Amino acid sequence: MKAASRLSRLLLVSPWPLLFFLVIPLLVILSVTLNFRVFLLGSTKPLLINNLCFAAVAGCRVLHYLGRLKKTIRYGSAGRRPRKSATFPLSLTEARASFAESGYHFDRAGNYGEKRDLGYVGITALYGGLFLLLAIGSWDNLRQFSGVVLDGMGPATDLNKTGSYRTITKGPLAAIPTSLPRMQIIKQYLPDSVYPMGATDVALYPEEGKARAFLLKPREPVSYGAYDIYMAKLVFEPQIVIKRRDNRQPVFNSIVTLNPLVQKRGVYSFYGLFQGYSLGGGVYYQPEKSNLMLVVTKGNEKVVSDMVFQADQEVTHGDFIISCEKMGQWSEIHVVHRRHKGLLVLGGIVALVGLVLRLAVRPQRVWLEETADGCRVWGNTAEG
Repeated sequence: MKAASRLSRLLLVSPWPLLFFLVIPLLVILSVTLNFRVFLLGSTKPLLINNLCFAAVAGCRVLHYLGRLKKTIRYGSAGRRPRKSATFPLSLTEARASFAESGYHFDRAGNYGEKRDLGYVGITALYGGLFLLLAIGSWDNLRQFSGVVLDGMGPATDLNKTGSYRTITKGPLAAIPTSLPRMQIIKQYLPDSVYPMGATDVALYPEEGKARAFLLKPREPVSYGAYDIYMAKLVFEPQIVIKRRDNRQPVFNSIVTLNPLVQKRGVYSFYGLFQGYSLGGGVYYQPEKSNLMLVVTKGNEKVVSDMVFQADQEVTHGDFIISCEKMGQWSEIHVVHRRHKGLLVLGGIVALVGLVLRLAVRPQRVWLEETADGCRVWGNTAEG
């Protein structure tokens, strides 16, 4: 019975087992901040399983504490009592009566008593908030869908087709959307004083009903059913060809993806690195005037060359002949299954309020034992 009682307290009361569920989140945070790979953490599954188990434990603790919420004796006499004690020249009955006058309630044996306090409500709220936070968060991750579309002005794109997406992230229970509209980009706005990160006019065509027009901007999602649609950024993709001047042999022929710079370099607001071909450097771009600046390094050679897209067919600089054959101008559109942010915030608030109550109001408990000198009393433990 004692072993069963200790196991029950370990699972339902003691805070120490909860530290186990912090190991994987801490490893994930360290792997991201310190940029190193942790074994078995190459995917989100370990974190998801960890949070599901944590939610299950928190749920069991909520039920445990709720079951005792209306009882006179909530904490119970189990567990380690305080080391320090005091002996009073009173009988056990007299000591119990004195404590009862102060608001203590005693169990049937009469050797253990406690006061009803808000700290118990706090610990119940703490586990209730944690359960809501972890359960809703895990459910959202299980049904997660996040797709990235690179699209430009032209025909409408069906957002229900997997081929429309450059990348897709799905949870184990997620399905490909079937209720999304077709999306057509009407106009793209370059970054300026009005739209510092650019913007995109789109028309959404549902299967039934009229088309709806929206202006998509970064960090300002548009709600469509259970999904949020927003523009993350503008992206340019020039086809860069670099040849040797002496024999016109190509040393680079590929698309370079240009992303917005956090801070402009002169007049240039977009930049992308060369990938592959043992070629270093990259491409800067000023979309307002279609100016390109290419920094090419190969071995000990380094060339900085300027050209204007469509106006300059080829530019010869140093040992290289450089050309830009075409340029793709895309809006990076994200389609994300909406999370239950309101419930997550509510869970966090409830857990925080519960934690503050638990720390501010400590349990008041006493253990009594009759001795030859009177009544020995242990009390006011910080145990919960």
